[in-house]
Amino acid sequence: MRGVFVYSLAVFVCLFLVGCQPSTESNANWLLVSFEENVPVTYRFKSARTTQIDLTGGDETKKKRPQTMKESIEMVITYLPIEVDPFGLTTIEATCESVKVSRSSMSGRTAARDAMEQMKGKTFTFQLSPTGQIAEYTDMERLLREIGAKAFDTSKKSQRIKNPDMTSDFIAMQWYLWDSVATIEEPLDGLATGNSWQASQFIPWSVPIPNPPARLTTYTLDSFENVVDQPQRAVIKSSYEVTKLSLDQYPKPYEGAFQMRGLMGFLRGYQFQSLEGSGTQTFNMDNGHIESDKQQYKLIVNASFMLPLGDSLPLLTIDQTIEINKIETP
Repeated sequence: MRGVFVYSLAVFVCLFLVGCQPSTESNANWLLVSFEENVPVTYRFKSARTTQIDLTGGDETKKKRPQTMKESIEMVITYLPIEVDPFGLTTIEATCESVKVSRSSMSGRTAARDAMEQMKGKTFTFQLSPTGQIAEYTDMERLLREIGAKAFDTSKKSQRIKNPDMTSDFIAMQWYLWDSVATIEEPLDGLATGNSWQASQFIPWSVPIPNPPARLTTYTLDSFENVVDQPQRAVIKSSYEVTKLSLDQYPKPYEGAFQMRGLMGFLRGYQFQSLEGSGTQTFNMDNGHIESDKQQYKLIVNASFMLPLGDSLPLLTIDQTIEINKIETP
């Protein structure tokens, strides 16, 4: 068999070299990201959110109805490990098999085609560390900048106007696919039910800003599933809170100054107040792959207008759902 298992092999070789053996319990409770060379793995990604904008303060009798925007993206991506190195970086070639975006604008007008739909059929590479962390994503960023350029209205020569797009959802979901296992502090120690660990993560956000919102995710090993003639699975729960930690390691799809189209383009001074929600992930311990992950949360954001409108200030409530599911192929 040409294929090798990325992290699993490295762990066992390491244990052999240092002359120690894992305990039976520790061995059973390892969560290890694994790949077999030239054996593809396919996932379906879904991200959907409703953004509601209310006005706070000012004359209560003159308040308008909240404005609402709904947007969603569904993608199918196949990951092919083309070079597996159990002691170094593993190179993954990702191909976007399909992508569909749906959006209703706050103005009620027909929204422009989302630039992310241009990703269908495109391929990019990235590299993972032995623990499953995204270590190199230059080619992913190249493709995102190519896609991001499609989000701008080229008819406006005097000013760069950017249409809404869902590149941030794509970026976030790429990291969510690996983070739960990659951020375990001592993977060789194994995990027991109830153990928790944390990860700082990118939050999908409709408006590109210099310091995008981030969350502190707490993962907790909830239980193990042991069914006869079935792979052993770990059930991992997640909960979220807003963090002020700055995330520098993520692709930047846009360059230069621009104006967002629509109401979101007139908002400034975003303050991310709270993030509440939870998620459930199923990890196949036999093959080292996430099988499913579902997240639901509510994000509350205060903002201000580009031009003052008396005492009225916008309050944004974002209801977000994210789903990641492995697709079994013949």
